[in-house]
Amino acid sequence: MRDVEARDRYSRLLAYVYRADDGAFVNLQLVRDGFADVLTYPTNVAHADDFTTAAAQARDERLGLWAAC
Repeated sequence: MRDVEARDRYSRLLAYVYRADDGAFVNLQLVRDGFADVLTYPTNVAHADDFTTAAAQARDERLGLWAAC
């Protein structure tokens, strides 16, 4: 699924990924589990607040990549 723009200025594809079997929002789950951080490409900001909140919680709980910091 895409937001406002399909690609960034370097022609990289920007997409939200949902798992077919259960509809899980993969982008958000990666951030929640501490295996991704937030990088926003305005005007694609539909889930920016959710990602920011999830990233802060993962850092606070020292999950995933944050465990070594």
